[in-house]
Amino acid sequence: MVWVLLLLVSQLPLVTNLTHFKMPLFSAAIKNITEHLSQFEYINNRGLYNPLNFRLLDYEMGDLGTQIADAHKKQALDASTAQDLNDELSSIRLKVQNMQKYDKFNLLALREHIRKLKNRLESCRTYDKTQLDQCSKVLLSNISSPVVTQLNPYGTSYPFGAWGKESRHGSPGLYWVQSLQSSNIYGITLRTYSTFEDFVMSKNHKDISVTSSYTTTYSIQGPGTVLYNESLYYNCYKSPNVCKFDLKTNTFQHIALQDAGHDNKFPYCYYSCYGTTDIDLSVDETGLWAIYATEENYGNIVISKLDSSTLAVVQTWKTKLFKKSVSNAFMVCGVLYATRYLSPKLEEVFYAFDTVTGHDTNTLSVPFEKISSDIQNLHYNPTDQRLYLFNYAYMLAYELTF
Repeated sequence: MVWVLLLLVSQLPLVTNLTHFKMPLFSAAIKNITEHLSQFEYINNRGLYNPLNFRLLDYEMGDLGTQIADAHKKQALDASTAQDLNDELSSIRLKVQNMQKYDKFNLLALREHIRKLKNRLESCRTYDKTQLDQCSKVLLSNISSPVVTQLNPYGTSYPFGAWGKESRHGSPGLYWVQSLQSSNIYGITLRTYSTFEDFVMSKNHKDISVTSSYTTTYSIQGPGTVLYNESLYYNCYKSPNVCKFDLKTNTFQHIALQDAGHDNKFPYCYYSCYGTTDIDLSVDETGLWAIYATEENYGNIVISKLDSSTLAVVQTWKTKLFKKSVSNAFMVCGVLYATRYLSPKLEEVFYAFDTVTGHDTNTLSVPFEKISSDIQNLHYNPTDQRLYLFNYAYMLAYELTF
């Protein structure tokens, strides 16, 4: 873009001889080039192209080599897997050494290769094979018509929130509703039902006060909430933190997700954005997950496996899926599924990223029905293998087929 601008400037003497009719065309062209150039300079000044330089690439390769050696030493990797990863890393080093000039596209390709190696390493270090024994070996293929469709107990006055069923096997099978009652953004109360019948009939509920104010450190922000092992997990008030509220002890824990976007920096979007959906909690057969995005990953979705007891980040995977290009996401058996808008009454699962293999695909086409355009909360429950949706004041549930 810069050389085009210089070329036009060098020919200004010729431009002065053009007719008055031609001048606006050149002016428009220069303005267009200048606007594109200013966009490039903005991105460059923000440091988003820094990962393309060789020093950072060399650092990433060295760090990855250390991680592989450490994982092998701690027996998280067997000798054969460690050798395979080291062989691929050596191949990347050789390609870098053979480069004679800075090549943006080659560097991008090598960084993508390194990203995939890191994801494979994370999988090897994270999963106990028995965790996935109950999982299907194939991807999601069908979502049923809603098997539950019900207006939330607060009615249409509070259209934003989350709902579901206790997500851990062995815990009391509570059904729960969490409504965002302040500006459709903040919440302080969790409503629970001890049985499905009570939930359907909206009777015998229990309201649990999480905090006394909508603007405290531990207030609930956004609809990305789940109930797991008798604890509520959610995005804390105006922060990149994940909060845990223990229903048995009424105590709190929190942890910051490093560099996570929050307060509408990287919400779910499609034609329009869904407010304060930056940090989304999810549960599957392997445990608790956080779904979010970072600048370092260019606004693409990042998935972190969390220790549900301590909230410590166990491992992290980086995807190439821009978070603002999807309407919601959820985890099943270590696989991230993402959705997109089709119509006011129809949504579609179109993308999957497998944390076990590090492979992804954007060729899925699994549609499902909804009540309204806006999706606030969508999550899977491993205890009944259902998908739960909070959809502009309505609560829906679906059966899944793999």
